[in-house]
Amino acid sequence: MTDDNWRNTELLNTELPDVRFVDDRGEVDPAYLRWLYDENPLGPAYQSAVDEDGVRMAHYALISQRYRNADGPARFIFSLNAVSRSTAQRKGYFGMLQLRVWSAARDDGVVAGIGVTNARSHRGVQVMGWRFFGPMPVEVVAPAPYRPSAWHSEAVTPELLASSRFDELTAGLDEQPAEHWTNCVSTEYLRWRLGAPRGARWALHVSDDLFAVSTLSHFKGAPVAVVVKLLLRHGAGADTPVPGRAAVSEVCRFHRAPAAVYAGFNRFVKVRGVPLPDAFKPSPLNLEVCSLSDTIRQRDFHLDTYEFLDMDAY
Repeated sequence: MTDDNWRNTELLNTELPDVRFVDDRGEVDPAYLRWLYDENPLGPAYQSAVDEDGVRMAHYALISQRYRNADGPARFIFSLNAVSRSTAQRKGYFGMLQLRVWSAARDDGVVAGIGVTNARSHRGVQVMGWRFFGPMPVEVVAPAPYRPSAWHSEAVTPELLASSRFDELTAGLDEQPAEHWTNCVSTEYLRWRLGAPRGARWALHVSDDLFAVSTLSHFKGAPVAVVVKLLLRHGAGADTPVPGRAAVSEVCRFHRAPAAVYAGFNRFVKVRGVPLPDAFKPSPLNLEVCSLSDTIRQRDFHLDTYEFLDMDAY
């Protein structure tokens, strides 16, 4: 598996260069894929690859997730890292790898998968029969002119993730009744998700009712806060959406940013902003779903929440 992680990382970094795939010297480093594929508390990734003469030519993976609705929890996957070497295009590798990994996931009890595609990969999954939900909404949100009260914020560090303090901050999340599907969030899952090597620098923001995760980005040199997850604490406000402006304001205050970006939707927390113009989006975030179970019909599939932290962003 270690050799596989190295080969897959080398292929990904060659075709889709990213700081997550290299060390501080710029050398290929499998640490990120080892975390992503092997250390997920919900189970290892379903993955497959094709080699030619000892060189990795194509790779595809699905990572384990757990969703729940009114009927309870179920096993899901998130689709990512479908890549072929540029010299191996049009050889049919993606179709072959897709059949392998999705069959393995279905045989293991996975009932559905979610993917977020760009303009280039959208057509490929449509051909495979996925349902297209449409682009994820992306909004720019201005903070309130006053500092919100009764909020606590702190940067995520390895020490925080390993501490009982993190257990306390994340207690009581994901307790509200779900009507449609929503990603299950536990302390164990958040500890793993926020502990990615060379990932974003996260921050946590906690009030009596809300728990938020954020990071800092920049646009043309200006700081922009990014709200990646909003969660109710102890089921507060499950019947009526909780206003999210105080959370956004606290996130902006912590990062010293004049505005925040929020992508996705949340039935339990209401965020009001201005849609980000398409010209400022590097690529559309096309939300897609693929059912692996006769009990889940794609045309009837709905989500209560879906946000940046539910995918592989950052």
